[in-house]
Amino acid sequence: MKKRFTFSTGEHFEADLEDLQRLLSDNKQYLENYEEVFSSLEDDDYVARGNGFCDRKYSDDFIEGQLEKYAQRVKEIQKWIIEWE
Repeated sequence: MKKRFTFSTGEHFEADLEDLQRLLSDNKQYLENYEEVFSSLEDDDYVARGNGFCDRKYSDDFIEGQLEKYAQRVKEIQKWIIEWE
């Protein structure tokens, strides 16, 4: 049976235990991906814009925000899984 959950950001969804486990896996992967991107920013990862200028792919603030978002989501999902069991 599915239950209703709400992230601290206000996003609502319904899930059963299997859905939560899949969501946890996905969010851990997103977190890992953003950690990898953040570490590459420290190496000055730039992308050509096509007009002779180069920009960073992502701003530090955006990446840090995503890291916080997914770290928080992982904590919340882990808590829900523990409470479910």
